[in-house]
Amino acid sequence: MTPNATDRMTALVKTTPEPGMALESVPVPEPGPGEVRIRVESVGIDGGAEALIYDWHESKRHYADALPQLFGHEFAGTVDAIGPDVDGVATGERVAVEPIVGCGHCRCCRSGSFAICPDRRILGLDTELDGALAEYAVVPRETIYPIGSLSADEGVFLELLGLAVRGIERSGFEPGDSVAITGPGPVGIGALVAAVAGGASSITVAGTDADRGDRLPLARQLGATRTVVTDDVEDGLEEDVDVFIEAAGHPDAFSLAASSTRRGGEIVQIGIFHGAETVPVDLTRLVRRGVSITTVYGRRDSSWRRAIAIAGDTDLSPALGPSYPLEDYEDAFEATRQREGIKITLRP
Repeated sequence: MTPNATDRMTALVKTTPEPGMALESVPVPEPGPGEVRIRVESVGIDGGAEALIYDWHESKRHYADALPQLFGHEFAGTVDAIGPDVDGVATGERVAVEPIVGCGHCRCCRSGSFAICPDRRILGLDTELDGALAEYAVVPRETIYPIGSLSADEGVFLELLGLAVRGIERSGFEPGDSVAITGPGPVGIGALVAAVAGGASSITVAGTDADRGDRLPLARQLGATRTVVTDDVEDGLEEDVDVFIEAAGHPDAFSLAASSTRRGGEIVQIGIFHGAETVPVDLTRLVRRGVSITTVYGRRDSSWRRAIAIAGDTDLSPALGPSYPLEDYEDAFEATRQREGIKITLRP
């Protein structure tokens, strides 16, 4: 069975070491042993990955020697074909994809922490694994999660929501705790949804002045009890919180977390700091106040299952979109630059 008469598909490929990507006609991939092929319905644009690759940010120029390459690591769709030695999957099943693939044998993988496997690879970001900015993608069977009646865009958001859920799982958070979150972007909004679902007594979301007119009101819509603009906060939040989730990946955001977490509380660091900028930390103050720092990277199987359950009970629509057809990719990347919406997606 072939997807089309020519066995070719349209893909958005990074072809040259300069800003931009290009639509190309490429062969439809065939699943090998232990793999499935997915008809991609929605693929996200990550502001810290695909967007920087598209703009050819200096932090992504290590890809130069591997071009052309097919990126795209946040995606969902329908199982279209099944390779040999695959059980428990049927064609027509709608799934989301865990992009991080561990070795399966090391101590991290055997304990379920495949995301920090020293030999991990990432679908759509590793130079040897094509991504999903295309009509079809082939993935290992173990990376797919059935999403039932959830929309494809919700399936894309599960990758971010699962990351936030993992932060809650790994922390000492308990129902009734007060929470603060810096960075009302996709990861921070995912953290907000997870904290609401976890039973936080109050949730403060902090953003920049650029978030004042759109993302902070959206955070209120999704359950934040208070929103603040960091420029208006001089010496920390009005009240210290039990758990502070830092999802902005900015030194000032971590400083706010350090000054606004109660004695014996916890900072959960999810945000990634891009570039060469270092983050100054007054560890002595944190030690004397008994504030712990928990770092989070990636998800576990339990994170996915909880995220899917949360998505089934939550209206995620305020955080989804805008969405664009794949051929309108230039508009989609421009929307990402302009910080439109929360999770911008492309639909091949």
